Amino acid sequence: MKTKLPFLFLFLPVLFFAQAPINEFFSVPMSSYAIVESNPAIDQSTSGASLVWDFTNLTTLGINTDTYAVPTASELATYPGTTEVLTVTTSGTMEENNIFAKDIAGAFSFTGVSNAGFELNYNTNNAFLGTFPLSYLDTTSDAVAGSFTSDSGSGTFAGTITTTVDAHGTLNMNDLGEGAFSGSVTRLKIVQDLTLSVSIFTGTVFQTSYYYYDNSNGNLVFRSNTADIEFAIVGIDDTITLMESFLTNSLSTPNNTLVTNEFSVAPNPVIDILNIKFNPANTIQSIRVSDINGRIILSSIGASKSVDVSGLKSGLYIVSVQTKNGFITKKFIKK
Repeated sequence: MKTKLPFLFLFLPVLFFAQAPINEFFSVPMSSYAIVESNPAIDQSTSGASLVWDFTNLTTLGINTDTYAVPTASELATYPGTTEVLTVTTSGTMEENNIFAKDIAGAFSFTGVSNAGFELNYNTNNAFLGTFPLSYLDTTSDAVAGSFTSDSGSGTFAGTITTTVDAHGTLNMNDLGEGAFSGSVTRLKIVQDLTLSVSIFTGTVFQTSYYYYDNSNGNLVFRSNTADIEFAIVGIDDTITLMESFLTNSLSTPNNTLVTNEFSVAPNPVIDILNIKFNPANTIQSIRVSDINGRIILSSIGASKSVDVSGLKSGLYIVSVQTKNGFITKKFIKK
Protein backbone atom coordinates (compact mmCIF):
# COMPACT_ATOMS: atom_id res chain seq x y z
CA MET A 1 0.00 0.00 0.00
CA LYS A 2 1.41 3.37 -0.97
CA THR A 3 0.14 6.72 0.29
CA LYS A 4 0.51 9.56 -2.20
CA LEU A 5 -1.59 11.69 -4.51
CA PRO A 6 -3.62 9.48 -6.85
CA PHE A 7 -2.66 10.03 -10.44
CA LEU A 8 -6.33 10.06 -11.43
CA PHE A 9 -7.73 12.74 -9.14
CA LEU A 10 -8.72 13.69 -6.33
CA PHE A 11 -8.04 14.27 -6.42
CA LEU A 12 -20.19 19.57 18.14
CA PRO A 13 -21.74 16.28 19.05
CA VAL A 14 -25.36 15.85 17.99
CA LEU A 15 -28.19 14.25 19.90
CA PHE A 16 -29.51 12.44 16.86
CA PHE A 17 -28.32 11.20 13.49
CA ALA A 18 -29.33 13.39 10.54
CA GLN A 19 -28.58 13.82 6.89
CA ALA A 20 -28.77 16.84 4.61
CA PRO A 21 -28.59 17.20 0.85
CA ILE A 22 -25.11 17.73 -0.62
CA ASN A 23 -25.44 21.08 -2.29
CA GLU A 24 -22.24 21.08 -4.36
CA PHE A 25 -19.32 18.76 -4.96
CA PHE A 26 -16.32 21.02 -4.50
CA SER A 27 -14.87 22.39 -1.27
CA VAL A 28 -14.99 26.00 -0.14
CA PRO A 29 -12.26 27.99 -1.98
CA MET A 30 -8.95 28.26 -0.11
CA SER A 31 -9.76 25.24 2.06
CA SER A 32 -6.74 23.50 3.57
CA TYR A 33 -6.60 19.75 4.20
CA ALA A 34 -4.17 17.62 6.18
CA ILE A 35 -2.90 14.71 4.12
CA VAL A 36 -3.32 11.88 6.60
CA GLU A 37 -2.75 8.22 7.33
CA SER A 38 -4.36 6.06 10.00
CA ASN A 39 -3.05 3.25 12.15
CA PRO A 40 -5.05 1.06 12.40
CA ALA A 41 -6.51 1.51 8.93
CA ILE A 42 -9.99 3.04 8.79
CA ASP A 43 -12.93 1.04 7.45
CA GLN A 44 -15.28 2.86 5.06
CA SER A 45 -16.97 -0.18 3.55
CA THR A 46 -20.29 0.07 5.41
CA SER A 47 -23.09 2.20 3.93
CA GLY A 48 -26.47 3.15 5.33
CA ALA A 49 -28.20 5.47 7.79
CA SER A 50 -27.14 6.61 11.28
CA LEU A 51 -23.59 5.27 11.05
CA VAL A 52 -20.65 6.30 13.23
CA TRP A 53 -17.16 6.76 11.76
CA ASP A 54 -14.30 7.03 14.27
CA PHE A 55 -11.33 8.41 12.34
CA THR A 56 -9.48 9.21 15.56
CA ASN A 57 -6.03 7.78 14.84
CA LEU A 58 -5.06 10.18 12.04
CA THR A 59 -1.54 11.56 11.65
CA THR A 60 -0.50 14.34 9.28
CA LEU A 61 1.82 13.72 6.33
CA GLY A 62 1.45 17.11 4.61
CA ILE A 63 -0.95 19.91 3.72
CA ASN A 64 -3.06 20.46 0.58
CA THR A 65 -4.84 23.70 -0.35
CA ASP A 66 -7.75 24.03 -2.79
CA THR A 67 -7.94 27.04 -5.12
CA TYR A 68 -10.32 27.70 -8.02
CA ALA A 69 -10.26 29.56 -11.33
CA VAL A 70 -12.14 29.79 -14.59
CA PRO A 71 -10.45 27.86 -17.42
CA THR A 72 -7.97 29.58 -19.69
CA ALA A 73 -8.47 29.56 -23.47
CA SER A 74 -5.89 26.77 -23.74
CA GLU A 75 -7.62 24.69 -21.06
CA LEU A 76 -10.98 25.15 -22.76
CA ALA A 77 -9.50 23.94 -26.02
CA THR A 78 -8.11 20.85 -24.28
CA TYR A 79 -11.11 20.19 -22.01
CA PRO A 80 -14.17 21.52 -23.88
CA GLY A 81 -17.11 22.65 -21.79
CA THR A 82 -15.09 23.27 -18.62
CA THR A 83 -16.49 26.02 -16.37
CA GLU A 84 -14.27 25.64 -13.30
CA VAL A 85 -10.76 24.42 -12.48
CA LEU A 86 -9.75 23.14 -9.04
CA THR A 87 -6.03 23.20 -8.28
CA VAL A 88 -4.85 21.19 -5.29
CA THR A 89 -1.40 22.36 -4.17
CA THR A 90 0.78 20.45 -1.71
CA SER A 91 2.63 22.77 0.68
CA GLY A 92 6.41 22.76 0.47
CA THR A 93 6.45 21.12 -2.97
CA MET A 94 5.89 22.08 -6.59
CA GLU A 95 3.21 19.39 -6.85
CA GLU A 96 -0.19 20.46 -8.21
CA ASN A 97 -3.19 18.42 -9.26
CA ASN A 98 -5.90 19.93 -11.44
CA ILE A 99 -9.52 18.83 -11.75
CA PHE A 100 -11.45 20.30 -14.68
CA ALA A 101 -15.21 20.36 -14.23
CA LYS A 102 -18.40 21.44 -15.97
CA ASP A 103 -21.14 22.78 -13.70
CA ILE A 104 -24.27 23.98 -15.49
CA ALA A 105 -27.15 24.81 -13.12
CA GLY A 106 -25.95 22.11 -10.73
CA ALA A 107 -25.41 19.41 -13.39
CA PHE A 108 -21.82 18.48 -12.53
CA SER A 109 -19.29 16.56 -14.66
CA PHE A 110 -15.56 15.95 -14.71
CA THR A 111 -14.01 17.02 -18.03
CA GLY A 112 -10.41 16.23 -17.19
CA VAL A 113 -7.71 15.60 -14.60
CA SER A 114 -4.02 16.36 -14.76
CA ASN A 115 -0.88 16.40 -12.66
CA ALA A 116 2.84 16.02 -13.27
CA GLY A 117 3.30 13.08 -15.60
CA PHE A 118 -0.34 12.22 -16.21
CA GLU A 119 -3.43 13.61 -17.94
CA LEU A 120 -6.89 12.07 -18.14
CA ASN A 121 -9.19 13.79 -20.64
CA TYR A 122 -12.90 12.86 -20.71
CA ASN A 123 -13.12 14.35 -24.20
CA THR A 124 -15.27 11.60 -25.72
CA ASN A 125 -17.77 11.26 -22.87
CA ASN A 126 -17.61 13.49 -19.77
CA ALA A 127 -17.94 11.88 -16.32
CA PHE A 128 -21.38 13.01 -15.11
CA LEU A 129 -21.77 12.85 -11.30
CA GLY A 130 -25.37 14.07 -11.06
CA THR A 131 -27.39 17.25 -10.62
CA PHE A 132 -26.78 18.87 -7.24
CA PRO A 133 -28.16 19.05 -4.62
CA LEU A 134 -27.99 15.29 -4.10
CA SER A 135 -29.89 13.56 -1.31
CA TYR A 136 -29.42 10.29 0.55
CA LEU A 137 -29.74 7.26 -1.77
CA ASP A 138 -29.54 9.35 -4.96
CA THR A 139 -27.55 7.36 -7.54
CA THR A 140 -26.18 8.24 -10.97
CA SER A 141 -24.30 5.91 -13.34
CA ASP A 142 -22.66 7.22 -16.51
CA ALA A 143 -20.46 5.88 -19.29
CA VAL A 144 -17.13 7.69 -19.65
CA ALA A 145 -14.50 7.71 -22.38
CA GLY A 146 -11.56 9.75 -23.59
CA SER A 147 -7.80 9.84 -23.92
CA PHE A 148 -4.87 9.75 -21.54
CA THR A 149 -1.19 10.62 -21.63
CA SER A 150 1.55 9.69 -19.17
CA ASP A 151 5.31 9.49 -18.90
CA SER A 152 5.01 5.82 -19.88
CA GLY A 153 2.75 6.20 -22.91
CA SER A 154 -0.60 7.42 -24.17
CA GLY A 155 -3.84 5.90 -25.36
CA THR A 156 -7.57 5.86 -24.77
CA PHE A 157 -9.86 4.79 -21.97
CA ALA A 158 -13.52 3.83 -21.48
CA GLY A 159 -15.63 2.67 -18.58
CA THR A 160 -18.23 3.82 -16.06
CA ILE A 161 -18.55 6.21 -13.16
CA THR A 162 -21.17 5.61 -10.46
CA THR A 163 -22.08 8.24 -7.88
CA THR A 164 -24.18 7.44 -4.79
CA VAL A 165 -25.10 9.34 -1.64
CA ASP A 166 -24.65 6.10 0.24
CA ALA A 167 -24.48 6.96 3.94
CA HIS A 168 -25.00 9.49 6.71
CA GLY A 169 -24.24 9.59 10.42
CA THR A 170 -21.65 10.99 12.83
CA LEU A 171 -17.99 11.49 11.93
CA ASN A 172 -15.36 11.82 14.68
CA MET A 173 -11.80 12.94 13.89
CA ASN A 174 -8.88 13.70 16.21
CA ASP A 175 -7.15 17.09 16.41
CA LEU A 176 -4.66 17.68 13.60
CA GLY A 177 -3.86 21.27 14.55
CA GLU A 178 -7.19 23.07 14.12
CA GLY A 179 -9.23 21.17 16.71
CA ALA A 180 -11.01 17.82 16.78
CA PHE A 181 -14.17 17.29 14.74
CA SER A 182 -17.38 15.54 15.76
CA GLY A 183 -20.50 16.19 13.74
CA SER A 184 -23.30 14.98 11.54
CA VAL A 185 -22.23 14.28 7.96
CA THR A 186 -23.59 12.95 4.68
CA ARG A 187 -21.31 10.84 2.46
CA LEU A 188 -20.90 10.77 -1.31
CA LYS A 189 -19.32 7.66 -2.87
CA ILE A 190 -17.83 7.70 -6.38
CA VAL A 191 -16.62 4.55 -8.15
CA GLN A 192 -14.76 4.63 -11.48
CA ASP A 193 -14.12 1.41 -13.40
CA LEU A 194 -11.89 2.14 -16.40
CA THR A 195 -10.11 0.16 -19.08
CA LEU A 196 -6.99 1.84 -20.52
CA SER A 197 -5.87 0.92 -24.03
CA VAL A 198 -2.51 1.38 -25.75
CA SER A 199 -2.46 -0.23 -29.17
CA ILE A 200 -3.41 -3.88 -28.54
CA PHE A 201 -2.59 -3.71 -24.82
CA THR A 202 -5.04 -2.94 -22.04
CA GLY A 203 -4.92 -2.10 -18.36
CA THR A 204 -7.49 -1.41 -15.65
CA VAL A 205 -8.14 1.25 -13.05
CA PHE A 206 -10.71 0.77 -10.29
CA GLN A 207 -11.03 3.83 -8.07
CA THR A 208 -13.26 4.30 -5.02
CA SER A 209 -13.64 7.77 -3.53
CA TYR A 210 -15.53 8.94 -0.44
CA TYR A 211 -16.49 12.54 0.37
CA TYR A 212 -17.96 13.51 3.78
CA TYR A 213 -19.95 16.78 3.99
CA ASP A 214 -20.76 18.56 7.26
CA ASN A 215 -24.55 18.79 7.53
CA SER A 216 -24.37 22.06 9.48
CA ASN A 217 -22.64 24.15 6.81
CA GLY A 218 -21.91 21.98 3.75
CA ASN A 219 -18.12 21.93 4.24
CA LEU A 220 -16.27 18.98 2.74
CA VAL A 221 -14.58 17.72 5.91
CA PHE A 222 -12.96 14.45 4.80
CA ARG A 223 -12.14 12.88 1.45
CA SER A 224 -10.36 9.69 0.46
CA ASN A 225 -9.37 8.13 -2.86
CA THR A 226 -8.07 4.60 -3.45
CA ALA A 227 -7.09 3.49 -6.96
CA ASP A 228 -6.18 -0.09 -7.89
CA ILE A 229 -4.13 0.06 -11.09
CA GLU A 230 -2.92 -2.80 -13.26
CA PHE A 231 -1.19 -2.02 -16.56
CA ALA A 232 1.54 -4.48 -17.48
CA ILE A 233 2.79 -2.68 -20.60
CA VAL A 234 3.87 0.35 -18.55
CA GLY A 235 4.94 -1.69 -15.54
CA ILE A 236 2.20 -0.61 -13.12
CA ASP A 237 0.59 -2.92 -10.59
CA ASP A 238 -0.19 -0.78 -7.61
CA THR A 239 -2.71 0.48 -5.07
CA ILE A 240 -2.58 4.24 -4.52
CA THR A 241 -4.33 5.89 -1.57
CA LEU A 242 -4.86 9.49 -0.53
CA MET A 243 -6.82 10.61 2.53
CA GLU A 244 -7.40 14.23 3.56
CA SER A 245 -8.94 15.80 6.67
CA PHE A 246 -10.31 19.35 6.59
CA LEU A 247 -8.30 21.92 8.54
CA THR A 248 -9.64 25.40 7.74
CA ASN A 249 -10.39 27.90 4.96
CA SER A 250 -9.62 31.60 4.74
CA LEU A 251 -13.27 32.48 4.09
CA SER A 252 -14.71 30.65 7.11
CA THR A 253 -16.06 32.35 10.23
CA PRO A 254 -16.73 30.97 13.74
CA ASN A 255 -20.50 31.13 13.21
CA ASN A 256 -20.62 29.62 9.73
CA THR A 257 -23.70 27.56 10.58
CA LEU A 258 -26.15 28.05 7.72
CA VAL A 259 -27.19 25.00 5.71
CA THR A 260 -26.08 25.38 2.09
CA ASN A 261 -29.11 23.81 0.47
CA GLU A 262 -31.20 26.71 1.87
CA PHE A 263 -29.12 29.27 -0.05
CA SER A 264 -28.63 29.88 -3.77
CA VAL A 265 -27.43 32.58 -6.16
CA ALA A 266 -28.73 33.25 -9.67
CA PRO A 267 -28.02 33.62 -12.48
CA ASN A 268 -24.74 31.77 -12.44
CA PRO A 269 -22.82 32.61 -14.58
CA VAL A 270 -23.91 36.25 -14.17
CA ILE A 271 -23.48 39.37 -16.32
CA ASP A 272 -24.69 42.21 -14.11
CA ILE A 273 -27.06 41.52 -11.17
CA LEU A 274 -26.47 38.56 -8.84
CA ASN A 275 -29.65 37.60 -6.94
CA ILE A 276 -29.52 35.89 -3.55
CA LYS A 277 -32.27 33.50 -2.52
CA PHE A 278 -33.06 31.72 0.75
CA ASN A 279 -35.58 28.94 1.34
CA PRO A 280 -37.09 29.58 3.82
CA ALA A 281 -36.79 33.37 3.67
CA ASN A 282 -34.01 34.92 5.72
CA THR A 283 -33.04 38.54 6.46
CA ILE A 284 -29.70 39.49 4.96
CA GLN A 285 -27.46 41.66 7.14
CA SER A 286 -24.49 42.08 4.81
CA ILE A 287 -22.99 40.83 1.55
CA ARG A 288 -19.38 40.69 0.44
CA VAL A 289 -17.81 39.51 -2.80
CA SER A 290 -14.24 38.17 -2.78
CA ASP A 291 -11.85 36.97 -5.44
CA ILE A 292 -10.51 33.41 -5.33
CA ASN A 293 -7.61 34.54 -3.12
CA GLY A 294 -9.99 35.82 -0.45
CA ARG A 295 -9.57 39.55 -1.19
CA ILE A 296 -12.84 41.47 -0.67
CA ILE A 297 -13.86 43.22 -3.91
CA LEU A 298 -17.39 44.42 -3.07
CA SER A 299 -19.33 44.76 0.18
CA SER A 300 -22.68 46.11 1.31
CA ILE A 301 -24.65 46.35 4.56
CA GLY A 302 -28.42 45.95 4.67
CA ALA A 303 -31.24 43.71 3.56
CA SER A 304 -30.70 43.89 -0.20
CA LYS A 305 -31.15 40.53 -1.93
CA SER A 306 -29.01 41.39 -4.95
CA VAL A 307 -25.60 42.78 -5.75
CA ASP A 308 -24.39 44.60 -8.87
CA VAL A 309 -21.34 42.78 -10.22
CA SER A 310 -21.32 44.41 -13.65
CA GLY A 311 -18.05 46.19 -12.88
CA LEU A 312 -16.14 43.01 -12.13
CA LYS A 313 -13.78 41.41 -14.61
CA SER A 314 -14.70 38.00 -16.00
CA GLY A 315 -13.69 35.24 -13.61
CA LEU A 316 -14.55 33.16 -10.58
CA TYR A 317 -15.66 34.87 -7.35
CA ILE A 318 -17.11 34.01 -3.94
CA VAL A 319 -20.15 35.74 -2.43
CA SER A 320 -20.45 35.63 1.38
CA VAL A 321 -23.82 36.45 2.93
CA GLN A 322 -24.42 37.17 6.63
CA THR A 323 -27.77 36.67 8.38
CA LYS A 324 -28.67 36.42 12.07
CA ASN A 325 -27.80 32.71 11.82
CA GLY A 326 -24.27 33.22 10.52
CA PHE A 327 -22.30 33.35 7.27
CA ILE A 328 -22.49 31.19 4.17
CA THR A 329 -20.54 31.31 0.91
CA LYS A 330 -21.10 30.38 -2.73
CA LYS A 331 -18.92 30.45 -5.81
CA PHE A 332 -20.15 32.23 -8.95
CA ILE A 333 -18.78 33.03 -12.39
CA LYS A 334 -18.83 36.57 -13.78
CA LYS A 335 -19.13 36.59 -17.56
